[in-house]
Amino acid sequence: RNREISVRKSQNINPNRASSTREVFIAYFDNLEQCLDGVSPDCIYNFDETNLSDDPGSAKCFFKMGVKYSERLLSHSKSNISLMFCGSASGVLLPLYVVYKAENLWTTWTEGDKTRYNRTTHGWFDSATFFDWFTSVFLYFTRHQEGVTVLIGDNLASHFSGEIIRLSVENNIRFICLPPNTTHIAQPLDVAVFAPLKKQWRAILSDYKLATGSTGLPKEMFPKLLKKLMLKFAETGEQNLQSGFRATGIYPLDRNQILKKLPGSYD
Repeated sequence: RNREISVRKSQNINPNRASSTREVFIAYFDNLEQCLDGVSPDCIYNFDETNLSDDPGSAKCFFKMGVKYSERLLSHSKSNISLMFCGSASGVLLPLYVVYKAENLWTTWTEGDKTRYNRTTHGWFDSATFFDWFTSVFLYFTRHQEGVTVLIGDNLASHFSGEIIRLSVENNIRFICLPPNTTHIAQPLDVAVFAPLKKQWRAILSDYKLATGSTGLPKEMFPKLLKKLMLKFAETGEQNLQSGFRATGIYPLDRNQILKKLPGSYD
């Protein structure tokens, strides 16, 4: 009966994420306003690591009435492949950087377009792979841009070696760290890019497994599936990137895009 209250499906977040205050974001946007002054959207970038799993997830299927267990036969594993995404506020996505979990890197695992491949024994980014991404991808594709370049991301210690800081100063690059535990509302890639990307990936992976009967995701097949994924991504990727920067208040600069999402705000 109360017209100011509605029943909606909630999203679970951990207490650390829920504890972000207005003061934290006000300080963040004050810094953002200074760092982005006079910087064009072509020179404002967000980077983030994510992964693509070997699990195509659940899907809606047709079953006979009365079937107790609605299951489909589709093998999968717990393996994941790490990727670094980086895109600009103008909607340009830089070439991907892929990290396999492996002792060695074979050429059959790297047959893609402009994608760069690497490997670590644990399968995720460390200081060495981040430095390689920064120099071989980010600096390589942005070094000819005029004026200041801004790179926005999380505050992991492995991202800030002395050599990276030196190169940033030499190339007029400003790092901006997102407030801790806020990527779910403050990071453009998290807000508008990764969810539709992974939905497309699960569909591509499911089609591959149904067609081949594969019980896993062979690394020599990954570049081919990744190419299909990026062709699908290209259909809406530019708009999604721009939407992510807009929804997080980075470009156009609008702190209210974030402040209205904080606990206690109902506008």
